[in-house]
Amino acid sequence: MSQYKTARVPVLLKGAAENWPLMSKWDKDYIIAHMGNYVCKVIKDSRPAYSKEQTTLKFYFEKLKDVSTLTLDPFNSKKPPRFFKDVTCPNPYFIINDIQRFFFFHSVKDAGTLPHIHGNAFNILQNGTKEWVFYDASETHNPNGYQVLKASNKKYNVGSHAKDWFKKEVPKLPQKLDKVYRCTQEAGDIVFIPEGYCHAVLNKSEVMGIVFETR
Repeated sequence: MSQYKTARVPVLLKGAAENWPLMSKWDKDYIIAHMGNYVCKVIKDSRPAYSKEQTTLKFYFEKLKDVSTLTLDPFNSKKPPRFFKDVTCPNPYFIINDIQRFFFFHSVKDAGTLPHIHGNAFNILQNGTKEWVFYDASETHNPNGYQVLKASNKKYNVGSHAKDWFKKEVPKLPQKLDKVYRCTQEAGDIVFIPEGYCHAVLNKSEVMGIVFETR
C-alpha cells in the first residue's frame, strides 16, 4: 500500500477482506454477545463526531431503531479491542503497530457521513453497500479542495444528512474541483482513504463494519 499512501490516492480493494473471520462471524447477535458492553455513540444525523448521546452496543441493537452508531477510540496494540480478534492481521494493507485509532460502525439505509477528513484509514465493510465520493482537501496539497470542504462544513452542519448533500452537491463538484472520485463498496471490500482526503458516504442498505486509522 505504500505506493498509494505516497501518491495520496483513494483505493477500492475489491474482496480484500472477504476471507477475514469477521465476514462470517459478525451479526447483531454476535456483537451483542461478545462486544455488547462496549460504549458507542447514538447518531441521528450525518455528523457522527459531534454526537453526545451514548449507550452500549447491546442497548443499541436491542432497543433502538432508525439510528446509527459508531465507536471512536485510540487503539492499544498491546491490548487490542475484542473487535480486532476477528480481523486478519498482519495483512497486505496494515500491521498492528501502525494502527492509531479504530471505530466499529453500524448504520441504516439512506444514512451516511458528510464530507470530512482524517488520517490514512482502511474502511472494512462487513455487510451492506455504500456509495463513496472523494476529493483532495489537504490545505497543503489542494487549497481549493480545502476551501470547498470548509464551505460544505458551514452549509451542512450538525443536524444535516448525507443523502441531501449527495443529491444537491455531488453534481456540482466537477465544476469546483479538478478531480472527484466515486466508487461503490460492497461487503468484503476495503476502501483506503489517504490522509487529508475528503470523503463522504451514503448507505445504499443497512451497513456494518470497522475502520482503522493508521500512520
